[in-house]
Amino acid sequence: MNIKRVALAGAALLMGILPFSTAHAAGSDFSVQAVVPATQIDKSNTSYFDLKLNPGQQEKLTFNLQNTSNKDITIDVTAGTAGTSNAGAVDYTANGPFDASLPDQLGKYMQAPEKVTIPAKQTQAVNVQLTMPNKAVTGVMAGGVHFLEEGQNAQKAGSGMNINSVLSYTVAVLARNTTDNNDVADTLNTGRVAPVSKNGHTTINAEVSNPKQALLNRLEITGKVRDAEGKVAYKGAQKMMQMAPNSKFDFTMDSNGQRLAAGKYTATYTAFWSENVNGKYADATGTRFDYRKDWTETFTVTADQAKKFNDNDAMIKAKGSLPVIMWVIIGVVVLLVLVIVGLIWFILAKRRKEEREENMDKLK
Repeated sequence: MNIKRVALAGAALLMGILPFSTAHAAGSDFSVQAVVPATQIDKSNTSYFDLKLNPGQQEKLTFNLQNTSNKDITIDVTAGTAGTSNAGAVDYTANGPFDASLPDQLGKYMQAPEKVTIPAKQTQAVNVQLTMPNKAVTGVMAGGVHFLEEGQNAQKAGSGMNINSVLSYTVAVLARNTTDNNDVADTLNTGRVAPVSKNGHTTINAEVSNPKQALLNRLEITGKVRDAEGKVAYKGAQKMMQMAPNSKFDFTMDSNGQRLAAGKYTATYTAFWSENVNGKYADATGTRFDYRKDWTETFTVTADQAKKFNDNDAMIKAKGSLPVIMWVIIGVVVLLVLVIVGLIWFILAKRRKEEREENMDKLK
């Protein structure tokens, strides 16, 4: 539930901005401020929209976009539905992946202009029309509005290096029919567990889904994968996660360059969520939660599959090759050997020459 700044520097880097009324980052050309309407549940909260609306009711969402630069800028505007990233964070304009339980997508009920042009040093209001579904909403619909400045090109970073820096903002939008009897995220569904190869890394992925029309907060998961002999082959843990309503993501355990062997594996997981000092369940650190879930899944890796995973794993490849420093050391040693051999050859050649000259003097 915050305004997030997305900064991509070379590789994609997501940076969150704590909620406050105006989103603005150093070096950006514009800022975004949400103008909360009368239907806002908490009027003191101006960092995102949290609205109570009747079925079929319309509401105008107003965003003040301020151009802080000395040039006209064009902003692309898109509305979307919230999802959960594999990092365990809510992306309010992710547009997926969604759980099969999702009754409707909030992004479909928001009409936003494709783009707006803001004159230099001016502030312009941008309106997004939200129309609630005619069917009553039992919980919370979550989405957001994304603002991206056009024409953000690669920038010089010194030493001839280019860094592709792209800045954008997302303002969260939550909408519900009532603040009473909302769905509670008391259920966590689990799915298939399997090894996955992505971007040169092997991970063990476990599908987790939130089937309720409510935000699932303060989620933490620990997992262990044991081989057929019962030895722990992989393990992982992640805390402070959050899931969007009716969304899913993959909880991942990185192999960290460890070879995947063929055979049968057993994966065990424990999840806690909804932190509460009076909660029924406690994690290993003593932090208490309202809910807990334990589950076990098995999977089998064939010899061919193991070979493919290991052959595509960049860290395994790196371990199988000599580090750069070793190549440097080898190069220095080879060079020293060549120098020594050259010196020996030079000394021997000089001695032979002296011996020949000495023998010739004797013959005279």
